[in-house]
Amino acid sequence: MSIDSSSPFSWQFNLGRIPVVVDPSFWLATAMFATLGSRSWQAMLSWVAVVFVSILVHELGHALMAMSLGCDVAGIRLYMGGGLTYHDRALSRWREVAVAAAGPFTGFLFGGLMLAVNIFIPPKSEMGMILLRDLLWVNFGWGIINLMPVPPLDGGHIMQGVLGPKRQRLALWVGVLTSGAVVALALNFGSFFIVFMFGMFGYQCWQALQVTRDIKPLEPVKVAEIEPDALARGWQALRSGNESEASRLGHLALSAAKPGEESNAARDLLAWVALADGNARYALSHLEKVDPPQAARPYSLAVAYEAAGLPERALPHALAALEKEPTEAVAALAVRLLVKAQRLDEAERITREFAWKTPAKRDALMADVAVARGDFGGAALLHASAFEAAGRAEDAYQAARNHARAGQVGLASEWLKRALEAGYDDLETLAQEPALAEVRAAPEIAERLAQRKQGAA
Repeated sequence: MSIDSSSPFSWQFNLGRIPVVVDPSFWLATAMFATLGSRSWQAMLSWVAVVFVSILVHELGHALMAMSLGCDVAGIRLYMGGGLTYHDRALSRWREVAVAAAGPFTGFLFGGLMLAVNIFIPPKSEMGMILLRDLLWVNFGWGIINLMPVPPLDGGHIMQGVLGPKRQRLALWVGVLTSGAVVALALNFGSFFIVFMFGMFGYQCWQALQVTRDIKPLEPVKVAEIEPDALARGWQALRSGNESEASRLGHLALSAAKPGEESNAARDLLAWVALADGNARYALSHLEKVDPPQAARPYSLAVAYEAAGLPERALPHALAALEKEPTEAVAALAVRLLVKAQRLDEAERITREFAWKTPAKRDALMADVAVARGDFGGAALLHASAFEAAGRAEDAYQAARNHARAGQVGLASEWLKRALEAGYDDLETLAQEPALAEVRAAPEIAERLAQRKQGAA
């Protein structure tokens, strides 16, 4: 389950900078649970409100602890059966224990606060007594149940962290035996919901036992012997598009690396693997662990920050990278970020002064500067020049687009024909570009586009 996979009927809001998603299944399951007792409709509404607030407080405990340990929290999801908190990186064993324990203990604190309020302001109505009873049961009763050593409860996660990766099968056996004992006790008291819940947990633990093996970490020297030149081979795998192999070799290199330069180089590779997978936050988590922090590669930081949607944080690293490794990729990134920051004179100066291998790259970047200044006619001419130099269909399309934005429909039509002849195939983008609406409507262009769509089909 992902924080991004919400249904169209989910309720979404923010608590500070933490996104919260409440699935419809949360309300349904909570209301169904309320029907197990003989409650009035007012008591049922009170129960749903208590469960919502209490589980949200519980998940906030997880989230705030993760944030205090340096994580970014991607969000909280409430769904059938409880809640989940998503943070952006793996933590060390004991930090994961702290995050798991923070949820139920935050619930205990909230329940204690409700007890204190009851002492000073005791409820005077039947609904007030019901509300207090439900608050205490959910925060203390469910909290204690949640601390039982059964995965996937928080108590199970705590136990797995305490036992460590070498004893994961033992943790699952404890989950199976504890679930069996709870089921037997619940049957004796006729609590069939508890029977169902812990029966399901016990079965899941039993299934996990069939595939789980305790981890036996390799010694660093043995790793180096098994995978010689892991770092160099990892970069080679990444350049060839094999991200999974690059990740494997990067982690092996990191496990065998000495602190300092070797470890930092392995983290740089793993950051680029994460970028290739589209996970900018995981890339940043690797780069932020470089020691000392100033040893992180500026170009890697710039690319990761830009991919994470933080161009203002990427820019200083891109300019620093341009001083250290003045390649075309670095220069193009610096110019792109300067344009976003509206530092157009600096962007133009770097573009003019840099020794590009071909004039096409220079002209395309100068066109971006011209667009930022609102000079669409000048941008169109620069893209046309870039097309004449390198023959890229994208440059011809941009020439057509900017001629159209400058009101030069005839030139836009001619350049769109050239783009299509050169193999421009992003027909979806072309169909959605408002500046080219009049050009697309021209009979000759419309016919060409129809033929291209038929060919694609």
